[in-house]
Amino acid sequence: MSTVTVEATGGATTTAEPLLAVTGFTKRFGEVLANSDVSLDVRPGEVHALIGENGAGKSTLLKLVYGMYRPDSGEMRVAGERVAVGSPTQARALGIGMVFQDLRLVPAFTVTENYALALARAGLTLRQSELRKRIAEASESYGLAVDPTALVRHLSIGERQRTEILKVLMTGARIVILDEPTSVLAPSEVDALFAMVNGLKAQGFGVVIVTHKLAEVRAIADRVTVLRGGRVVLGGVDPKPMTDAELVEAMVGQTVAPLPAQRPTVVSEAPPALELVGVSAVGDRGVTALHDVTLTVQPGEIVGVAGVAGSGQRELCEVAVGARPASAGTVRVSGQELGRGGPTAGITAGAVDVPEDPVNDAVVPTLTVLEHMALGNLRAFLRRIGVDWRRIGRHTTEINDRVRLRMAPAHRRVADLSGGNIQRVMLSRALGREASLVVAAYPSRGLDIATTRRTQELLLGRRADGAGLLVVSEDLDELMSVADRIAVFCAGRLTGVVSAAATNRQELGALMTGAPAPAEPPAAAPVPAEQVAVAGQLADGPMPEGGEGA
Repeated sequence: MSTVTVEATGGATTTAEPLLAVTGFTKRFGEVLANSDVSLDVRPGEVHALIGENGAGKSTLLKLVYGMYRPDSGEMRVAGERVAVGSPTQARALGIGMVFQDLRLVPAFTVTENYALALARAGLTLRQSELRKRIAEASESYGLAVDPTALVRHLSIGERQRTEILKVLMTGARIVILDEPTSVLAPSEVDALFAMVNGLKAQGFGVVIVTHKLAEVRAIADRVTVLRGGRVVLGGVDPKPMTDAELVEAMVGQTVAPLPAQRPTVVSEAPPALELVGVSAVGDRGVTALHDVTLTVQPGEIVGVAGVAGSGQRELCEVAVGARPASAGTVRVSGQELGRGGPTAGITAGAVDVPEDPVNDAVVPTLTVLEHMALGNLRAFLRRIGVDWRRIGRHTTEINDRVRLRMAPAHRRVADLSGGNIQRVMLSRALGREASLVVAAYPSRGLDIATTRRTQELLLGRRADGAGLLVVSEDLDELMSVADRIAVFCAGRLTGVVSAAATNRQELGALMTGAPAPAEPPAAAPVPAEQVAVAGQLADGPMPEGGEGA
């Protein structure tokens, strides 16, 4: 095995075997060629970004490295030694750790109990008191805030992500694979994560990172590999000399058009799409997670929601559609008070939603795409006896043709789909229906750049049709691109509502940490053309039917 020359701290160069080297990996799933002759190497003290479209083969490649799948051909070496990894247990024993996009934690267990399971697999057993101490020390050392005593089911998505990353580090990984680790993190959390990754680099770790954002590739990656259609288009190149347009074209094979420049104000005499007056709500941990929120979304307006993960976004979205009762205050959708009518009251009033965590909150893994489309509004498809499946099939086809998000085939089980494909189902179901209120939590999460742009166009299209939209995103650039106003939350409290056209990342970041709020701008302020920009999303692009080699 050949050696490579790498630049060490201080500018000196050293010669070392790659920590990980994959050569000629090929993997088929029936007629689907997920990986074709893929090669990748990860060197000591570097971050290697892996980017590409949905369905490009990234997840398949990572699962081959981690032993979840076996390659049809090709070889892998770890620290120069040829290995055949037949299971994740073998991968971990070789020092390979992976943080999945769909996090692998037991919701009913505490953080400490989840870590105990992971360490037991690595052959280490500790008293809970000692383990809690080690978690606290590692949490402080890596800058990843984790509560050892918390139940995982009570953690936000961002908190679960941090918990998973820290777990992998504590099990002794030297090659760390991060599958979209920033997708649920606020900017300050991303900075902390990247600081931790740079610390790992300094210690000689090798890191593979899958990210959806070009800015992150430039900020953290030493080299980048681009997959398209299961093949390597660019292999281990330095991203610095390349333009964003060149990287995007390598991923999707074409350029991506910007959002429409014109954003006229929508005039409507309809009642507000959403009215929250003095609303509080109790979170899953039994304590108040939303405090005395007053907020209005007008017809023909997009109100973005920004905040560090776990700042009340989940509770806000659920209260808005009736999925979580308000403990105080009033919630109205299109003038109808929801009270304690539950989700049925929200649907009846005209609300649809894209949930924050579809896999845990909206998906029944054994059901098909078609059945999930029916679940979105089952009453509309009932007949005298049972459900009119032919009508649901026609409805699903019509939505797929009109929305153009390229859902997986209707017969596919959702359990067999990638996270990006599941998101397409949720978006198609919500944005394909007539509704006066659309509540979309992280709508572009897990999507490629082309599908992200199409999703943003659909959101703007619903705005033009007179719907009110409440859109939560961790990507501040995306919020500033699509929203009219941005409501910022900190620790469950509304700290400010600002004009998307006039704000900036610094102001939003200050509000996210609880700084004093400026005066609220008028509703539905038009967005000037110069504010319409690419949101910075760089995901895994158009996907073949059925998902990423699932």
